[in-house]
Amino acid sequence: MLTSSSYEVLKTLVKDKKFPFVICDLDALYQNLEKVGKYLRETNKSLRLCTKSIRVPELIKKVEEEDFVNGIFTYNSAEALFFAEKYRIKDILMGYPTMSLVDAQELCKAASIEGVDITIVVDSTYHLDILEQAAEKHDIELKILLEVDIADKFIGRNVGVFRSPLRKPDDVVGMAREVEKRPHLHYRGIMGYEAQNASLGDTKALIRWVKKRSRKHVNEWRKNIVNTLLAEGFKPEVVNGGGSGCLQETAAEPSITEIGIGSLLFKSHIFDSIESLRDFKPSLFFVLQIVRKPKKNIATAFSGGYVSSGAVRAQPITIIPENLKPLKDEGFGEVQTPFKFDPKETQLNLGDPIFCRFGKAGEPLEHFNEIFIYKDGKIIDKYPTYRGLGYRFS
Repeated sequence: MLTSSSYEVLKTLVKDKKFPFVICDLDALYQNLEKVGKYLRETNKSLRLCTKSIRVPELIKKVEEEDFVNGIFTYNSAEALFFAEKYRIKDILMGYPTMSLVDAQELCKAASIEGVDITIVVDSTYHLDILEQAAEKHDIELKILLEVDIADKFIGRNVGVFRSPLRKPDDVVGMAREVEKRPHLHYRGIMGYEAQNASLGDTKALIRWVKKRSRKHVNEWRKNIVNTLLAEGFKPEVVNGGGSGCLQETAAEPSITEIGIGSLLFKSHIFDSIESLRDFKPSLFFVLQIVRKPKKNIATAFSGGYVSSGAVRAQPITIIPENLKPLKDEGFGEVQTPFKFDPKETQLNLGDPIFCRFGKAGEPLEHFNEIFIYKDGKIIDKYPTYRGLGYRFS
């Protein structure tokens, strides 16, 4: 494992690398994967791997091969086609709707590959019309998952994310009927992403209370929708929930069949404040190099500005050496990142590496062509990212 106690060894290990670079601790990643697998087997649920949180095809394929994994959750039609063509992954979910005929045709091309099933998330008849038009032209069947809004509502605010207009059980049943009216589309089930439970930390009492309230709401809401679908003859093969930050709670729901998980395998630092994930280990790091020392207690690294999207822009954090702090006035910068430290506690020299964690998983890898694979104290390989293979799916 990458630890601060091994800093001198790590300096030797990375001295010939071109900075900045990304390193994946494969031992930690597989420990995380084994924890997820153990829990899902015990609850008789499956994992659907969210590719946007990984963006490294070789790692995605390794995870997808596990017996408790149903398939992958892609976010772009070209990405779905890539995994169909290159890896023949048999169960590919395109987890976001499309209004592009070009996208729909890519999905049809993927579905035309022998042994590959393509499922697309929708929440509107406009989505269905686009998909039916393309599927009819290619004379194939596309499977459909209905996106359900299960955000909580609290004192006039939306607690969660705005993803779908399908909220009432009758609306979901109505959309299932619309799917079956189209001869080249086939209703497969529903999904409902509970962002309010999947990504909020629980270190504050108020947030814990909000999440507990939301958990009850989500369980009841999803159960009502599934029961209504069953009563109307629309038995869902798939009921997808998630994601990483509420793995245990979501898997405990009887109606759930699979959990969308990705970020938890890397455990980006936004999950550090979720108590139920305490035993999971960080496995993805980026490494900067000190190139300046403008003051005795300031060391400046090249690059570092891998800030993630979201309402709160997730800044990276340093982990090795310990007790380094980015300057409030500069933060992590595009071409330089100054760190403040105590020279009595920490010795930093020109050329020294600084190991950091991303705020979110996947997204920052759009800055890198490859990741180095670290196992048993050695760098054993390197895997290309989407960017390194020449693809941009977002």
